[in-house]
Amino acid sequence: MVKRSWVVVLALAGCIATSADYLPVALTPDGELVLLSEEDPPAACQELGPVQASHGTQCNAFGRSGTRESAAIALRNTAGAHGATYVRIDREVPPRPEQDNCLFGLRGTAFRCP
Repeated sequence: MVKRSWVVVLALAGCIATSADYLPVALTPDGELVLLSEEDPPAACQELGPVQASHGTQCNAFGRSGTRESAAIALRNTAGAHGATYVRIDREVPPRPEQDNCLFGLRGTAFRCP
């Protein structure tokens, strides 16, 4: 009986790991309107304030490091939900599994441009 329960636990753990393998992030309609750049926005844009997003999971046996591409989608979605159309990326925080950080973070300043 003990052996069977371990098999069930391991099987469930495998399902958890599989669902975290790809960590999908979909671009929302508002996010589609947001342009990301490391450059300052055009002068006519109005600053809305800081915005940040991350992608990944906790660093554990089943953790997955986030990707810049997915963090960028999450940032566009977050900014778009607040009415932004442009985000100047101010900082990237890549995953550092050796420091128990598997998240890829992006921080920036959101703007609404005409």
